[in-house]
Formats: sequence, structure tokens, C-alpha cells
Amino acid sequence: MSRRSKFVTVFAGALALGCGLTAAGPTVDRIDAVDVSPPRFSLLPSQSAELRLTITTSRGTDPSAAVVWSATGGYITSNQVVGNVRQITYQAPASAGSYLLIVTAATGAPGDTADMLVTTTAVPVNAVTITPGNVALTVNDTTRLRATLTESTGRVVVGRATDWTTSDGAVAQVLATGAVRAIGVGTATITATSEGHSGTAVVTVSP
Repeated sequence: MSRRSKFVTVFAGALALGCGLTAAGPTVDRIDAVDVSPPRFSLLPSQSAELRLTITTSRGTDPSAAVVWSATGGYITSNQVVGNVRQITYQAPASAGSYLLIVTAATGAPGDTADMLVTTTAVPVNAVTITPGNVALTVNDTTRLRATLTESTGRVVVGRATDWTTSDGAVAQVLATGAVRAIGVGTATITATSEGHSGTAVVTVSP
């Protein structure tokens, strides 16, 4: 099953009034680059994955710039803008196979892709990486850490149980979602563990 969604944003030029003249018509920012991240996934049939689209225009990063996406299998179920990044949810098709998610500017270029391998058996986790790896906070600040799980070939896997722990709860506390709160001055190591593999991040808290 394939669906095609299009989001187009037109940036209207300001009208300059005076002497009966107006400025030139609407202007549209040129898209210089489209980046899809992560670029490779290993999924189960009908499993969903979150991806991030970074769209760079002639005026800087703009998540609302005009892009078009399509897939050789599966489809996009949702999208939202968080900060300067557009986040989309891809749902894999019900059949195993190799599929491609394609994202381009509305004009057809530039673009980027994500490679989706759908298997009927879940592949084991081989590594866990936390981003960001180092965080500086002040007391009572909060932040969110992201744990990325990958299999042996480097493809991202999702939907696995992940345990979060802190080396010092008096310095920083962590929730099951990866949310961290700074409690006291010092340094704490936050660890995410899945299927026997772990990744860490260092949180430094100042007054």
C-alpha cells in the first residue's frame, strides 16, 4: 500500500505601497538539502518507526518548506514539527521485503531516502547509543535523552524494551521515557539497556 502526501508552504512577499507601486510577487525559498534520519531500519510487518526530516532552505532550516514523500511499500501515518525538525511516522507494510521511503523537494530535487527492511522475525539488538552523549544542566532543569537501538548491520530497530538507570539519583533522575531531571550539583551517568547491550550519557549539574 502506498500513499503520497504533499505539504506546500508559500512565502508571500510583502506589498510595498507608495506612489501606486507594489513590490514583486510572492517569493519561495529554495530548498538546498533534505536529510532523512535515521537512514536504515529493520522492522517487523506493520511496525511503525519515527523519522526526522531536516529541510535546509536558502534562508536556513525550515521544517515547513515544501516536500513530497512516497514509499515503495508502507505509508506515512502522521507528521509533526518539533523545533526545526519535521517528525514523521512510517508504518511498514504487512509483507516482508525491502522498501524505500523517498522524500524530495516539491520540485523533485534535492531529496533523500530511508531504507526499510521488513522481516518476519525480530533481529536482536547489537548496540545502544544515547544522544546527546553529554548534557550540562543546572539544578531543576530537565532534558530528554534518546536511545537508538541498532542490529549487527547498523539498521535501527524499534519496539524493544529499554531500561533507564542513573548512577547517582541525588544528582540526576531518569524516567522510563529517557526524561532526565537535575537534582543536585555533580555528575551522573545515565544508562540505557536493551537485550543485554547498553549505552551511556554523562549529565553534569551545576548550581
